[in-house]
Amino acid sequence: MEKNILIIDSDISLRKVLIKALSNSKTIIHSVSSISEAWVKISKNFYDLVITDVMLPDGDGLELVEKLTEKKINTKIIIISAKNNLLTAVKANELDVFEYMPKPIDLNDLTIIVSRALQKKNRPSEVYIDEEKLPIIGNSFAMQSVYRTIAKLNKTDLTVLITGESGTGKELVAQALHDFSERANENFVVLNMAAIPKELIESELFGYEKGAFTGAEKTTIGYFEKAEKGTLFLDEIGDMPFDVQARLLRVLQMGEFSRVGGRVVINSDVRIISATNKNLKECVEAGVFREDLYYRLNVVKINVPSLRDRKSDVVLLSNHFLNKFSEGKKMLDVKSLNILENYSWPGNVRELENFFKKISVLYVEDVITPAIIKEELLEYQENKIDIKNENSISDSMTRHLNVFFEALSKNDDNSSLNLYNKLIGEFEKPLIRKTLEFCNGNQIKTSLMLGINRNTLRKKIKELKIVIKK
Repeated sequence: MEKNILIIDSDISLRKVLIKALSNSKTIIHSVSSISEAWVKISKNFYDLVITDVMLPDGDGLELVEKLTEKKINTKIIIISAKNNLLTAVKANELDVFEYMPKPIDLNDLTIIVSRALQKKNRPSEVYIDEEKLPIIGNSFAMQSVYRTIAKLNKTDLTVLITGESGTGKELVAQALHDFSERANENFVVLNMAAIPKELIESELFGYEKGAFTGAEKTTIGYFEKAEKGTLFLDEIGDMPFDVQARLLRVLQMGEFSRVGGRVVINSDVRIISATNKNLKECVEAGVFREDLYYRLNVVKINVPSLRDRKSDVVLLSNHFLNKFSEGKKMLDVKSLNILENYSWPGNVRELENFFKKISVLYVEDVITPAIIKEELLEYQENKIDIKNENSISDSMTRHLNVFFEALSKNDDNSSLNLYNKLIGEFEKPLIRKTLEFCNGNQIKTSLMLGINRNTLRKKIKELKIVIKK
């Protein structure tokens, strides 16, 4: 049986492309440019699938979806949008659309999704989102997978592992997962593993009974009890002590725990979201993180992109932070935005935020000029080594290589120098030696910092004859 598809988009070129991509012997495709035209078509025909843009000449495509639901018109819907933010994705999911796709459209993905849509049934939706709850700012393409995943998880209690560099906004993603879940009216509790002495983490997590240890003068509840019925966000999960990992695993498996020094079993109804800037797989290989716990935490993985991978968001974020910290009294010169976009921001969104905190306080000017931006960025670069900026190391190596090749040019025959292996070896040995020294000879920590397997590290130490200083 033929399937009817309606495409709603004001861009005639895009409509033609979509019609061509989706046309086959099993489909009849109609296309219109507005909501009013769409209603004419819908009043005369039944459509198995509607593909609609959000921003239309005579209204909002999401409002069209709402009206289709109100009128109980049983059709599947795919939302396509250049208005790429978290709210759009969440609203689309709330309205139980089959899929949300950001523009520009990947035609291969679209054809697969359309094929699935024409075979499956829609499911009911009951969760509604407050528009004021928007913790994440950014509409870049790199953020779209994040938004789509958050939107799809709002009816589940699945554990989520959030990965990404420091300063990318992992806690904001966790907050969004909570705010857009059915636990939104309960507590969102945050525990940073790196901020608590390792010997205290167990008692902080699970609480303790009076007299459990020296200084335990009264029974105290832990973070699990504080987060009951809500969400517990475990930041820097890679820093959790190995022995505590076993207790966390038990809670995830059995849904119960006991306070430190206590015998009473406490049932736990808490959703766990964790985050790390470490590679937990490598931590597992190095023997510092439990493999079974890793798979329990990593049911759904969300990777938050670095700011250099979402450069188009720099302008949006910059204006937001400046407006926030100056209380709307300052604005950015257009030329300043280009400078901000071209900076690497190794500290990611957190660095950008702190940058504008400083700007808002130190400068009385109403307009932040390129001169101000350059001066402050220069100070940033002078006062800190950008270890995440690959160019900083590359530039240094290039300078050394220039000297090397200048000397080499004076030799007549350089054909058999085996430069690649020679130079790689010369760089590799001091790198491993200095990293070992930095980690006080601890090979597990060294392998994690270098990002190589511990067995590989041992092999390199032997091959390169590296002497470890005690």
